[in-house]
Parts: sequence; structure tokens; C-alpha cells
Amino acid sequence: MTSILIHGWGQHSGVWRDLALPEVVCLDLPQTFALERIVDDFSRNAPQSCAVIGWSLGAQIALRWAQKYPQQVQKFVLISATPCFGQRSDWPHGSPEAVQQAFAAQVAVSPERALQRFTDLMIDGEVDMRTARKILRASRAERPLPPTEALLDGLRFLAETDLRASLTAEPPSQPALIIHGAVDTITPVSAGEWLADILPNAQRLILPHCGHAPLLTHVETVRAAILEFLNA
Repeated sequence: MTSILIHGWGQHSGVWRDLALPEVVCLDLPQTFALERIVDDFSRNAPQSCAVIGWSLGAQIALRWAQKYPQQVQKFVLISATPCFGQRSDWPHGSPEAVQQAFAAQVAVSPERALQRFTDLMIDGEVDMRTARKILRASRAERPLPPTEALLDGLRFLAETDLRASLTAEPPSQPALIIHGAVDTITPVSAGEWLADILPNAQRLILPHCGHAPLLTHVETVRAAILEFLNA
């Protein structure tokens, strides 16, 4: 079965290379973000039966895809996922609005510096932060930076998207695997636990001393878990 891989904000499809998963299609996100349009476009161009694997922002797209097209998505994997990136009065597991606005302002002025800061946030809590930083920065440097407008539109998408009500009403019932770093400071592990609890057929893998990018910093563990899940 073909697996469709969807990367996160500010990144590119090359981030999946080291996982070396078989039978994959690695998608690049568009430069404008509208959830339903992205899901419909991706679905239209994918096999009639597939698995979907998403990281961070890509995990939100994978989650909605599995929900909207259950006959197509047989299984799905969510890495460093959250149903809602922004903090709400009833959702403490997100980023405060002031923090989001300050980061967006930095992206607008100096996107390269902002992405370097984002990299540092992704590896916060890793045992070997120096090596993790080197891995993430090398991966990001493989492709040109997305246009600033696309980065800002992605941040708007993250700030506005909230899938909780939809998931509570109609959670996708396909087998799901939730992979989350225990010390993730971008999407707290509590957000991943919420998803694992709300999805009726979800397994969870919580990685200790792991931040927001387990597919890059804990490659072998993540690869083994995904292969076991897909082959079950």
C-alpha cells in the first residue's frame, strides 16, 4: 500500500528521506493554505487506497483527509500533531496569541532567522541538541526557503485551524498511530494524548527526551514503529 507523506510548516518533502519508507509519495505543501482545498487536491491525485502520514501542520491535513475520505485512507500516522495549534480558553495545549503574532512579525522581517529560531524550538529537550540542530538545519538547507507570503499564510492557517469539534463529533475510525515527543514545546504531548484518546482506533508512541521533529532526530525508532503499524 502506498503511503502519502505530508511535511510541516516551513519545511519540504525532503524531510522524509532518512526514514527510507517503502512505496511512498512525498508531497510538498502549496503556497496558499485552505484546508478543504488541500485535502481535496491531495485526495484527487492519490491512489484510491493509501495510508497517510503527516508531521505537524501536515498531520492536521492527514487527519482531515482521513476523516473526509475514509474509503481512501486505510490507515494514518500523526507525528507531533495537534487539533489546534493556538491556545484557547478551553485549550491550554497551544501557543498564546501574542507569541504567534510576535513570531509572524519576525517571519515578515527576517524569515531565515525566524526559521532558525523555529529549529531551536523543535529540538528543545533533546539529549544531544547540537547534533539535532545540525540535522534539522541541514535538512532545511536542502531547498530554498518558501516565499515569505507562503510562510505567513501557513502561520495564519495554524492560528485559525481548530479541528476539535469536528473530531469530537465524527472521529475517523481507521487505525491510527500517534507519535509524539515527550518534551515537544511546539505541540505539547498533551495535545497528542488528546488525539490518541479521541480517535477510536489509535495507538500511541510517546518518545522520551524528544522534541518536535522525531522523524529527523529519532529516525530508527520512528521508522520501526511506522513499518510495524503499516504492516499489521
